[in-house]
Amino acid sequence: MPDDKPEPALTPNPFKAAGATPYRANGARFTGRTADIPSLAPAQELEPEIQRGIDLTGRAKIIFAAGRGKTGKTTLLRWLTETSILNGGAPILADVDPSNATFSAYFADVARPDTDNPAGVAAWLQELIEHCIGERQSALVDLGGGDTTLRSLAAEMPGLAMHIEAAGMAPVLFHLIGTQPEDLTPALTLASRGFTPKAQALVFNEYAVEAGSTRGRAFSRLIASAAYGQLAQACLKLWMPRLHAAEAVEARRCGFAAARDGAVDPPLGVFDAARVRVWLEAMDRRFAGVRSWIP
Repeated sequence: MPDDKPEPALTPNPFKAAGATPYRANGARFTGRTADIPSLAPAQELEPEIQRGIDLTGRAKIIFAAGRGKTGKTTLLRWLTETSILNGGAPILADVDPSNATFSAYFADVARPDTDNPAGVAAWLQELIEHCIGERQSALVDLGGGDTTLRSLAAEMPGLAMHIEAAGMAPVLFHLIGTQPEDLTPALTLASRGFTPKAQALVFNEYAVEAGSTRGRAFSRLIASAAYGQLAQACLKLWMPRLHAAEAVEARRCGFAAARDGAVDPPLGVFDAARVRVWLEAMDRRFAGVRSWIP
């Protein structure tokens, strides 16, 4: 005869935390390409050589970040600004690109030209430089992607960097570059127009390195180019590590230290906060040789 006994009632799991909410996946199906997970693991590389620049301790500085769009100029300037402020500095912040106020989105009182006329923007930048010289005040200047303003001033005034240095200021030029040889074009143009300050560096942005590659492979074509050969002798080489939590930080329009410390609403998750912390530590190491270049 069939067993007509009722099924025993299920006993609740005694190890389930009281009040805990069970995790349920959202059911979304993965539609991307399948991938060999080991091939996506970052290749292990030695830390790049930490090069040292000239000592600018105690001097007022005008720092320019130049390069094509999407090469990391604003990211570097944000880090430089935060580092300066945390060390007691109070530099002027300037955003020369009137059409794309990215730098202005992160800090209050960022100076910007009130015109998008190229001649007017160049005159504005000249006035800013004059003000910094007269007041002996440091400044951080975002030139914007594909900058033409500094190039115009350099063409009009041969030896512009030397004139700034003779007036008692230290011009500092960071050339931000990705993996494409064309990324060197703005640096070449400035050099051809005589704007070659004693303190200048090529900043290789590792954000451009594809997953599974190495910085050596990713930048090999650029480093083998004739343009790089022309610039390498006059510039330090600095490597800006990839910020893997960049999108989370960008979405909050917050500072890097605030993202790391949870001082932003909503705070970053544990993993992204750790990624920001690792990135900040790497930036401190990689830019230790130019610490005196920071206002």
